[in-house]
Amino acid sequence: MYKESTLLIVLGAILVGTSGQIIYSGPCPDNIQTVDSLDIQKYLGSWYEYGKYPVYFENEGKCVMAKYTLNADGSVKVQNSLVNERTNIYENIIGSASVVAPGKLFVQFPVSPSYNVSSNYWVLDTDYDNYATVYSCTPLSSESHATIVWILTRDQIPSATVIDKAASALVKNNISLLPLKITNQISCGDVKEQKDM
Repeated sequence: MYKESTLLIVLGAILVGTSGQIIYSGPCPDNIQTVDSLDIQKYLGSWYEYGKYPVYFENEGKCVMAKYTLNADGSVKVQNSLVNERTNIYENIIGSASVVAPGKLFVQFPVSPSYNVSSNYWVLDTDYDNYATVYSCTPLSSESHATIVWILTRDQIPSATVIDKAASALVKNNISLLPLKITNQISCGDVKEQKDM
């Protein structure tokens, strides 16, 4: 049986576009530029969340990170984790991702045995060793859409140079930096101990 905390992290998971709080008018932009190709092997491993657009159910989370490993069928296992700042409890959820186009993945997380939450996951830029800039857009209607942006880094506390490079992909795509919320990565011993699960 799925615990309430698991459901909350699913709803607020790093990759769940439908929980985005940044709402814009009109359809999703059709001119977003992703990387020309994504080398999944190089992209695998652990990524820390430096910052993101606000996600309602993740507002109480710190030490957010994602770990990507390859499944036997070629899809990517996605393990998102955080520490709930209210309860100080480590929470995680496991999903899967598949490449659907160059630089674009489709991600699914199980909410229950009969229902998955899904989202697109577009890599706007990455150097594989330091940063990745990720974008997701979910149509809400013909007149509005929800956007989430993430800056992921290999180092828990990245340098300003790394963040500048990651942010430049947003600027290039005319995506605002203003809603970006910096993730608390302080006192994350629990996540460090469990990140290689």
